[in-house]
Order: sequence, then structure tokens, then C-alpha cells
Amino acid sequence: MPPKSLIDLSHPLTPQTTIYPGDPPFAMHSVCNIPNDGYTVHAVSLGTHTGTHVDAPFHFFVQGQKLHELSLERFVGRAVVVDVRHLACARRRIEWRDVRECLDRTRGTIASLGPRSEGKIDMVLFWTGWDGWWSEQKYFDHPYFGRDVAEELVEMGVQLVGVDTLSPDETVLVPDGGKQKEDAFAMHEVLLGRGCLICENLTNLGELVGRNSGEGADVWVSLAPLSLHGADGAPVRAFGWTEKPR
Repeated sequence: MPPKSLIDLSHPLTPQTTIYPGDPPFAMHSVCNIPNDGYTVHAVSLGTHTGTHVDAPFHFFVQGQKLHELSLERFVGRAVVVDVRHLACARRRIEWRDVRECLDRTRGTIASLGPRSEGKIDMVLFWTGWDGWWSEQKYFDHPYFGRDVAEELVEMGVQLVGVDTLSPDETVLVPDGGKQKEDAFAMHEVLLGRGCLICENLTNLGELVGRNSGEGADVWVSLAPLSLHGADGAPVRAFGWTEKPR
């Protein structure tokens, strides 16, 4: 039975879509129209990491799995939404001890994380609230996560980590005088290196938490990407819902 209501977790793709520095911009233009051709067709140009999207291991590792090599089941499942809004300051690094404190606030959350084969939850979504700065310059100044966060999550058996920011790692704006930092892509390297997927630029995670508050319902999400053969990532139409455990 389909859920009664779905929560859209994706940003719309427009000319104002925030793009990671150096990535190709999103563009769409008309190639056929009804007055001249009798039907409408548009051409679309975008990078594989445009808007709300997933990263496959091939994004950082030559021998890593490509998008078409991942089963569809990897992108749909129960998720834990971790509220870290109180830690979300511009360019602040959030460490594992911070995340652990957030998880400990809800009884049983830590114990619920692990492999699906054990009946546990293997998707973690971090709610920073930074999606409120989407399409603005400040969106690039998002908080990010330390290497130890990735290491702890993959050790537990987490298979997908999502964020409502441009990246789980710090975004360094080289044209603005920034320099590549050591450990600049720690989250990407650890997560993708262990086969854990990443979903970036999520939005509306707070609505999932609100629907789940006090009801004992499970949070479910679908983060299925476009089926791009050989790709390192692809945009998704992410959505979520809640349902009571059977």
C-alpha cells in the first residue's frame, strides 16, 4: 500500500541551481515547440553531481562501483535523520563526539544502525538546516564532518550517508583565495572507499522528523538516481515518508 503523503527531499533544477565549484552548470533550452513542431522538447545539460544527487564509489576511486553496478535496493530504505542544527555554523567541522551526542538523545538510535541483513537501518541523513541558504553564496560556507564520523558510521554498517549541504566535506572556494587542505575529502574517501554511498543537497529533512515525532513511525526514503550507465553519480528525485513498523 502506497504511503498517504510523500515529502519532497529534492531541490528543483533551475538556472539558479547551486553548483559545486568547477562543475558544469545546469542549462535547459527549447529545441521543439508546439506552434512550429506540434510538440514540445527541451535539451538539458548538466553534470552528474547537479542538484540533489548521489555519489557512487567511482566518483573517487577508479576501481569503485559505477552507478549501473549498484542495485536499486541500495537507494530505498529506512533512514535515521540526525538533527545537528545546533552545531551548524559556517565552515564548522562536526566531529563524531558531536554526532554521538545527538544520536544518544534518542533511546535506541545507535543500536538501530547496522546492516539490513540484521534488520537494522543502514541509511543516515544529517539535518543541518543549511538547505535554507540554497542558491545563495552562503550555501558554500556549510558545516562539514570530520573523518571520524565516516569511520564510525561505516564500522557500524551504514551504507548511505545523506546531507542537506553541498558536500559532507568542506567546500573550498579556490578562486576566492582558498587552498586545498589536507584531508579535504576525508568523508568522500572513507565512505566511498568502503562502498558507502553519499547523497548531497537534500532538503526538507525537518519535515520527515516532524512527521515522525512521538509516533514511533519509521522514516523511509527513496534516493534512486537516473540510470546513467558508467556514471560516477547522478541527480535524484528524492522523497521520503513515514510508516508505523509492522
